[in-house]
Amino acid sequence: MQSTERRLPRPDRFRKRWRRYGRLVATNFLRGAAYASGTATIGLLAWWVQAR
Repeated sequence: MQSTERRLPRPDRFRKRWRRYGRLVATNFLRGAAYASGTATIGLLAWWVQAR
């Protein structure tokens, strides 16, 4: 017989999976926000140079 001590309980397994997905979503969100803010900064700088 297998002992149940070796296996992780089901809620822990789901918690780890959701934590991993949450970290992935947060990383992608921050990466997208950094890209968008960098693009907006470059666009604003280009507009400011042309407007002078």
